[in-house]
Amino acid sequence: MKTYQKTLSLAVVSAVMLGGCATSLEGPIATSTAKRPQLSVDQAAGHTMAAYFAKSGNIEALVADPWDPVTNGIGDVAKLKPTFTVAADGSGTHKSVQAAIDAVAKGGTDRVYILVKPGVYREQVCMKDTAPVTIYGTDSDPTKVVIVNNIGAGSKKDKEVTANACEGRKGADTYGTSGSTTFLAYADGFQAKNLTVSNDYDESVSPKSGTQAVALNTRGDKVILENVRLLGNQDTLMMKSLNVGAIARAYVTNSYIEGDVDFVFSRALAVFDKVEFKSLTTREGSEGGFVFAPSHPQIYNYGFLVTNSKFTSDANKDGKKISLGRAWDDSGGVFVAKDGSKSLPNGMLVIRSSYIGAHIDAESPWNKAASTNRPFDSEKAQTVKFGKEDATFPANRLFEFRNSGPGAAGK
Repeated sequence: MKTYQKTLSLAVVSAVMLGGCATSLEGPIATSTAKRPQLSVDQAAGHTMAAYFAKSGNIEALVADPWDPVTNGIGDVAKLKPTFTVAADGSGTHKSVQAAIDAVAKGGTDRVYILVKPGVYREQVCMKDTAPVTIYGTDSDPTKVVIVNNIGAGSKKDKEVTANACEGRKGADTYGTSGSTTFLAYADGFQAKNLTVSNDYDESVSPKSGTQAVALNTRGDKVILENVRLLGNQDTLMMKSLNVGAIARAYVTNSYIEGDVDFVFSRALAVFDKVEFKSLTTREGSEGGFVFAPSHPQIYNYGFLVTNSKFTSDANKDGKKISLGRAWDDSGGVFVAKDGSKSLPNGMLVIRSSYIGAHIDAESPWNKAASTNRPFDSEKAQTVKFGKEDATFPANRLFEFRNSGPGAAGK
């Protein structure tokens, strides 16, 4: 049996700034329990956007690189000058989003602006190794521009056909999770505003396997999503990095994300501010559903941060209780340090100053881990089967701080 352990490190700072807005440390704090751990005031003070976005590079060789996406964000789209314009009717420079992406220079440093005119664009988009790109609509209603596709992880393809230019996956007869993605953004500096990205794959076609169907998959650093709608069921939004040791920072604000199982997942350092996470409950056979599935290696001191947001549900006719999340014990998420030591995936998530609806299981909002089924435990390590051998995972790192609503702690 192998044992991988690293203690939790929480920095303490004097001021708390979240999403550009001061968040008070006053008010009641829910009682912390083993099933529903709450941060202390001192611990919470270390979980800020400034702390999450202070450094970049490899986790073993981080460099100071403070990033402020609020001050240096996308800005007023009316003032942007498009490099390319996408219009299905032929009135722009390109008829499809992919065609415009293909026109972006590889390896460039000057930002490229792609205006997408209102319409539905059914395609799979791959953006890789490009200059920084901002893709946007001019209407503040994000439903006016829709980029959509309907591939699932289990969708069949010819083995000799490459899934897409970003993901590859030649030699397999299905697309796989990443290969199912509607929009793959594998470049630094990706920005999107005023649009919808959707995967409308019908998960009832194969309800027991291959139901993952990603809408948006980001892997670059300094990603900004503003006023976007991300629609799907299982695995709607994947926020990852190019490799397990690379830091990839992302900021999502004033947006809407819906799904049923693990619909926000992977290992980016992502801050979600003023975001609605809507759980869908119509899936047959689902034990209720899960919002988050973080997979950050234990060596990461930060993971996903949610603030000033809300967790809602559809009609939920069956009264299903939804989990805020579960760790994803990703078999590909083991980080091997230069000295040979290993850090297991032990995803981190902090939800604070947010509204939690009644659909969330108030007594036990965190579920057993995906892939290994290790029980949630915020206090002690868990030894479980991981691959072909046993491994000891540290205690879970899923926390809350000063949330409200009928599904919050103490309600």
